[in-house]
Order: sequence, then C-alpha cells, then structure tokens
Amino acid sequence: MYTRAEVTEESFDVARTRLLNMSAVEENISSEVIKIRSRFGEVAIHLENAIFFPQGLLGLPDNLHFGLTEIPKENMGQFKLLQCLNDHDLSFVVLPLDIDNILIDKEDIQDCCRQVNIAEENLAILLIISVQRSPDGVRITANVRAPILIDVQDRAAIQFVFSNSKYNICHPMA
Repeated sequence: MYTRAEVTEESFDVARTRLLNMSAVEENISSEVIKIRSRFGEVAIHLENAIFFPQGLLGLPDNLHFGLTEIPKENMGQFKLLQCLNDHDLSFVVLPLDIDNILIDKEDIQDCCRQVNIAEENLAILLIISVQRSPDGVRITANVRAPILIDVQDRAAIQFVFSNSKYNICHPMA
C-alpha cells in the first residue's frame, strides 16, 4: 500500500505542471467561463479548455465533455475535479499522476500511449479516486487499472483499461 504522500511528493508537481499548462488561459484571449454547482461547491470551468472523451468514460458513453478544475476545499489540494459539462451532477475526484510514478510501470504507460496514439510528452494521467466512509474511518482508493489518459495538445482523453490484473481497481491510497 502506498500513501498519498508517497505517490504525490515528487510526481505530483510534474503532473500538476503539465495539467496547468494544458489549462492555462492566455491573458489576451477572452474565455467563456461557466460556473457549475458541484458537490464540493461552485466551480469555474474555462470552456476553451474542455476535455473531450470521444468514447465517454466507462459506463457513461453519452457524457463526452468534461472540465478539469480545482476542488474548492482546502484539504483536497493534491486532487482535481473532473466535472461533466453536460450533466452537472456528474463529477469525479481525480489525482494527477506523472509518467514516472510508483503505481503504474513506465513501460505499461509507454505501451498504452502507443495503443491510443498519444505522444508521451503530451500525456497527462489522472486516476479516479473513491472515498468510502465507515464507522472504522475513511478509506481512499484509486482506480489504477483504468487511468484516464489525456492528450494535452488536442484535449482528447480516453479511459484506458489495462488488460493484465497487476493493477487494482481499488488500490488503497491511505
């Protein structure tokens, strides 16, 4: 089991920088911003930075447009919110992950990049996070078997499912 600190300490900064570069809005370009009332409060999404999922996410083939934004909660700093733009009730807590990380072998990431035609230098990786509360405490897991791969150049994404079983759907994070 890895803690969030181990996963994000070194690789989070690289992944975050890549995502920030993807979502950076030039000062001289006016961007339409929509405000959505998410389960975490109001969030702002720059429409010019929308992410397109041509095949949708697993089980959600009709939801193709998402925005990536900060979660408006102080204790959620390393996470992002992947907010659906067609269904405002649909969002996912995600964790940016660098290509060099301790959860997914670099060779497997390189192979999936080849399979989906994303250049490594244009790749941003997100893991969908689940939080389960129980009387015993909080359990945080990441879906490492099916990461979201984003081509930051064209803002297209796919949820890639590894065919081998070495990656867990509910990988413990804390």
